[in-house]
Amino acid sequence: MQFPPENFEILRQFLIKLRHGEIELDVGKKSLAALVLMVNDPDSVALNNIVTLAEQVNISPASITRLAKLLGFGGFNQFQLIFKQRSKIPSDYSSQKVKRIIEGFDGSPKSVFQHQLKSAKNNIDYFTEHTNDDILDRAVNLLAWSNRVFVFGHKQSSAMANILTYGLCLVRNKVQILGQYEHGLAVALGQLQKNDLVVIFSSAPYSNLTVDIASMVKKQSCKVLAITDSSLSPLNDHAVVSINVPTKGHYYTNSLAANCLFIEGILSLTARELGESAIQKVQDQEKLATSLNANS
Repeated sequence: MQFPPENFEILRQFLIKLRHGEIELDVGKKSLAALVLMVNDPDSVALNNIVTLAEQVNISPASITRLAKLLGFGGFNQFQLIFKQRSKIPSDYSSQKVKRIIEGFDGSPKSVFQHQLKSAKNNIDYFTEHTNDDILDRAVNLLAWSNRVFVFGHKQSSAMANILTYGLCLVRNKVQILGQYEHGLAVALGQLQKNDLVVIFSSAPYSNLTVDIASMVKKQSCKVLAITDSSLSPLNDHAVVSINVPTKGHYYTNSLAANCLFIEGILSLTARELGESAIQKVQDQEKLATSLNANS
């Protein structure tokens, strides 16, 4: 692991590995807890001086300085800088993948699909091997019985959010996208009530917007079901249930094939959980669709 971490994302992954015992570093319990608070609320680090920050994270200013130096920073100011630059980190994630496709692959057109199919199968295999029935049962229970369900995905992940929302609306009521086009996200977040379920899709590189929304949802005492790609995802810290579906593939952004298969499976399990009410709901939808066609 590089010391000091060169940006916020590397610091966040370092923290996750530290908490999982994958990295050994002599960080006391109080300092580790403070670092968790800082990473989960990066704006508090970016915007406050060391004295105010110390009060917020329950350790002394001297302890923050020692923690910063333990991580390889020259002091608090250098440590604080990566929090200030969190949203300014340039990303060439997709362009580098485009470059690899153009320069590093000269197979036949059909072989492109064969490679992508293999990647999708590997993603599904990883998901099935690393996800147990208990996690799936908890996810299904949340989708079936939460009073209201909101679904969010930013940029490419919005496609997954729409697919899940459509399928879930067919078998139960009170399901919608978090943040409609005619309203802002702040307005949508303000409508959340305690114990609402918010399903959030995100894969690397994780957008600051998505992570911030997950954090805000949790602070509002709502439940987060995270559909993400890795145990190192920042969504895991905010979710009551987190399901990891890899998105690796021979494509210039994330491969969503495994996510689509996951959504089909989890919706089928949710319909089974709902039982007769799911059948009735679909029948009602079919009657409405027939009426609309008859009157068109």
